[in-house]
Order: sequence, then C-alpha cells, then structure tokens
Amino acid sequence: MIAQWEVYFFLVEDKRYDMMYEINAQQEQTMSLTVIDRFHPRLRDELQAAINAGHIRKVDEVALLEQRQLLPLAYLSLQLLLIGAVFFGILNYAAYVWHYHTLGLSITGRGLLLWLVINVIGYCVMLLLHELLHGAAFLLWGGRPYLGAKLPYALYCGAKNQLFRRNQYLVVGLAPLVVITLAGIIFTLISPVLASYTLFVTIGNISGAAGDVWSVRRLLRLPATVLVEDTEAGYRVWEVTKDSE
Repeated sequence: MIAQWEVYFFLVEDKRYDMMYEINAQQEQTMSLTVIDRFHPRLRDELQAAINAGHIRKVDEVALLEQRQLLPLAYLSLQLLLIGAVFFGILNYAAYVWHYHTLGLSITGRGLLLWLVINVIGYCVMLLLHELLHGAAFLLWGGRPYLGAKLPYALYCGAKNQLFRRNQYLVVGLAPLVVITLAGIIFTLISPVLASYTLFVTIGNISGAAGDVWSVRRLLRLPATVLVEDTEAGYRVWEVTKDSE
C-alpha cells in the first residue's frame, strides 16, 4: 500500500514538474517578444506593456516543414503550378499574337536549349528574390529580418521573437506572390518574347508560394487583433489577454 502511494505521489509530482516547466518555458519565451509597428507607435507601446506584464497567451503554432505538412503543401504547390502555367502560358501566347500578328512560333534546337538554360538560372535567382521580398515587407513594418536555409527543403526569411499584427503579417506573406506575379504580367504584355525566358520565374514563384498561401488562409480565420511571430519553420500566433485572464 505504501509503495502504491509512493508511485502515485511520484506521478503527481512529475506531472506538476512538467506543467511548471511548460509554464516557465512559455514565460521565458514571451519575455523575449518584441512588438513591431513603426506606423502605430502608441498601439505598439500598449501591446508591449501588456506582454511585459505577462498578459499574453499562445493560440496557434504551425511548422510548415513538419512531415505531416509536406504532403498537403506539395499538393497545393502542384495546384498552383498548374494554375500559373496555364495563366502565364496563355497570357504569353496571347501577347505574342497581339504584338506580332501571327499564330506561328519559330524556335531552333539551340534556341530551345538557350531558353531552358536561362529559365533555370532565372528560377534559381527567383528563390532568393522571393525571400528578399519577404524581408523587404518585414523591414516596411520596422522588423529585423534575416535569411537562412532549411536544406534540402527551402530558403527562408525569418524575424524571430518579433510580433506583427495579423494584417501586417499577411502583407509579409503575400508580398513575393503579388510583386513577382504583377511584374511578370507587365513584362509579358510589354515584351512576350523576352518574358518567355522568365516563365520558370513567374510560374515557379506561384508554385513556391504554397506555404505562404496556406498560412494566409489559416490566419484569415483568426481575429485581426492577434499577433504573429515568424519562426524559421512557420509561425506562432499570440493573443494579448485582459488583466483578469
């Protein structure tokens, strides 16, 4: 009987220890969080004061490169690839016909090889450009971004321990998709022949934005008042609570 009580006491104490460890870990985590908002300094200071007082709780966390996330992201990426290929393929051909008043295309074997090589090089450059545009959006709000790589999966641009309001983070997430796509459309309309050498850039950027699109869809289900912390593998969502909570 005594042995049973000792085991029970040990389990209870172990559980209490785990709970205290989780609480302390979250407290240490929140102490390092900084609210970023160069355009609303008063609101920023109010939110920061609440966080410093411990009035914050985590409401969501997503790691996009977890094994269970890779398959749905790959499926979304394939869908976006098809959408991008159809859209820019039709746009490029329509702009070509409009500019040169002909339905025929003329290309040699050497020309096809050159087209392929330039497109592949452009795609590699786009991977870095995509992350730099994320970084530019972070800088727009006053953040301090940095670049890194999660090999063999992806490059990333992070802003660790920095909190952005939800709508600000949506701008960060969608910036590369919107900017590169709009630039691709304008370039195609102006010079469809030259734009054909950047098809891998525009289509690959749309496909590569699968993680951004997935995150934006999920964040749109949350209130605009939540704060989002970017991580190297995804993001965390925090909510400032009332004093009584």
